[in-house]
Order: sequence, then structure tokens, then C-alpha cells
Amino acid sequence: MKKIQNCKEFIFLSPIRTRWLSKLRSKCLLRLSHLLLLLLLHLFLPLLFFACKSQDIYDSEEIVSLSYQTEVAGIENYLQENKFEGSVLVAKNKDIILAKGYGPLDKKAPEKGDIKMNTTFEIGSISKQMTAAAIMQLVEKKKLALTDKISRWFPDFQYGNDITVEMLLNMHSGLTDCLNAPYEFFPTKIATKIENATVRNEPVEPEIILKYLNDAPLFIDPGTEYFYCNTNYYLLAKILEQVTGQSFREYMQKNIFTPCDMRNTNMDFQKTDTRGYDWKNRYYSIPDEFSTGYGDINSSVVDLYKWTQSFVNGKVVRKKTFKKMIDTESYGYGVNVQNGEIFHGGATNVFNSFATYHPETKITIIVLINRPQNEKYAAAFARGIYKILQE
Repeated sequence: MKKIQNCKEFIFLSPIRTRWLSKLRSKCLLRLSHLLLLLLLHLFLPLLFFACKSQDIYDSEEIVSLSYQTEVAGIENYLQENKFEGSVLVAKNKDIILAKGYGPLDKKAPEKGDIKMNTTFEIGSISKQMTAAAIMQLVEKKKLALTDKISRWFPDFQYGNDITVEMLLNMHSGLTDCLNAPYEFFPTKIATKIENATVRNEPVEPEIILKYLNDAPLFIDPGTEYFYCNTNYYLLAKILEQVTGQSFREYMQKNIFTPCDMRNTNMDFQKTDTRGYDWKNRYYSIPDEFSTGYGDINSSVVDLYKWTQSFVNGKVVRKKTFKKMIDTESYGYGVNVQNGEIFHGGATNVFNSFATYHPETKITIIVLINRPQNEKYAAAFARGIYKILQE
């Protein structure tokens, strides 16, 4: 090492060494800062990604599109003029124009808050779309066929060899309706017992429909004409359970709700955010397990929108299968089809609903109401909204 001999040499070398050390220090600091940045990105970028992912549009309380201000204004004026209470979602193509709730969750308990777009309601017979899709999933897997006689699963049923799976799906079985005609389907004492249990929100005997199925008369001859009947979809749910070895609820959660990202949908008795009341101020629902397959789902307008998008775009069943389900100008497999419109309504005792999809215009309208159908009719509101969009 060279020694500094005097002050002159020290004065001469000092600036050189100082600049060299300064450059070295700058390079080290720069590299260190790069390493720290990479470390921070490694640690926190996944957290940032998942945080952003969870805060998606469906987590909002409402959606109001700025791109459709005229349409939104028209719809909101229409709803206000008609004193609408419930939840609405309107979408065109892949854009949600409006998703919003109106009115209280429970008119007897206003402190519970107001209806939002993710608020859950009983959706009634809209449930049939999902039951039909579940059956068609099994058809695609060749676990059953549309032409199968239902005697395969109900060997003691006297009309089992006259009715096929397809007849249940498209309402051509001729069966008597266990829900809307209980005094024809059940013995008088049993029908009265079911009615009393309903208004008291009490359970009925498990599988009571199957117990009395063989004694129930046919309404019309099987395969002759269309007759809307809830019994059909109860039997489809029971067929699904036998074929899969799972409960209907388990199958629907795994194969319908979860794949469609239906986060607020369930099949539990009276597990809704809202409550409705009849003209006597009573809150009651179809008894648990009695509505299996035909009216046992609770959901929101957002989840029903997700369901519709998945269903019509081949994500639940194949597109070829979906086309077969809607190949009608009456009642297909779990859906009504008329003039190209695909729709279904629903009504339980104190809720009513309507969901419609127009393939030509790619318009989806979903209306859920926590009031009886004779007070505020969901289908009428959906028709009114569609008319506004056509102006």
C-alpha cells in the first residue's frame, strides 16, 4: 500500500478517492434499492391482486351505468311512479345498466335497513330452470335419458310406465299439482294438515309427496297436452338424488351455484334477507322439503344475472343442450319461450319474481319483490322496463 508522504500528495489524491468511493456507494445503494423493490413486490403484489379481485363490481351495493344515463333515468322514473319495492337488475350485452334495491328489507322492522342489489328473496319457480339444467347435465353424462320411463326410479307408481323424464321437464306428464291442487293430490285430512303447517311455518312429513303419489289421480292423460305442474319438478329432484347418490342441495351447490359464482344463493328454509307479508300481515313460506326442485331456492338479482349469463352461454350445459331446452314456443325444459324471449316467473306465498332474457337484443331483466303477486307483479315491472329500453 502506498503511503502518503506529505500534505501535497494527500491533497492531490483525496478528490480521486472521494469520487471513486462516491460512485461505488451509489451503485451499491441502487442495487440495494432494486433488491428491496423486488422483495416488496414479491411479498405484497399477491395481496394487492387478491384485494383488487375481491373488490369487484358485484360487491357493490348498487350499479348505475354512466353509459346508459337516459335509460337509467327512464327506468327509475317508471319504478318511482309505480311505487316499486324490491330489487331490479337490467343488463344489455355484457353491461349492467342498473342493479339496485328499493324499499325496506322488512316493512315491520325498518331498522333492518333497505334492499340492495345482493339482497336475497325467495325466487319460487325460477328454481325450475336450475333443476332442468341439472337433469340435462346428467343426460349429457349419459346417466339417464329423456326417454327413460320414471318407473325406473319409482317402480311402485302405477303410471310410471306412461311418463318419461322429458314429460316431466316440459310439463306433459298429466300429473296433478301437489302444491296448487292439494285437495286433489292428497287425502283431505293430509291436505288440511299441510295448509295449516304452511301458515305456521312448520315442517311437513319428509317425502310426503312420494308417499301419496300413487293414490293421486292424473289430471290429464300423459303426453297429450301441456299442463303446468309443480309435481313434475319435485320428481325430477328425487330422480337426480337417486342417480347421483347426493342430496339435491349438495348437487345444486356443487354443480350449479358454485360454478356460476352465485355467492348469495341458498336452499335453506326462509334464509332470505327480506321478508314479505300477505294481506293478513302474515309471513310464511312453502314448507321445507315440500318445495324441493320446483321452488326451494333463495337468491338475488345479481346471482340470477350470473346464472342467466352462464346458462345461455354454454357454461352450465353445452350450447347444443341449451338449444334443445328452448326448442319450443311454449314451455321447454324449465323455461318459457315465446317470440324468442326466454323467461320464467315465480311466486311463493309472500314473494314473487320474474327473470327474462331476449337473445336478439341481449337484454336481461330480473325483478324480485317481497310482496304477494296480487299486490306488486314482478312480470309487469319487467315488461314495463323492457318497453322503456325499446323506446
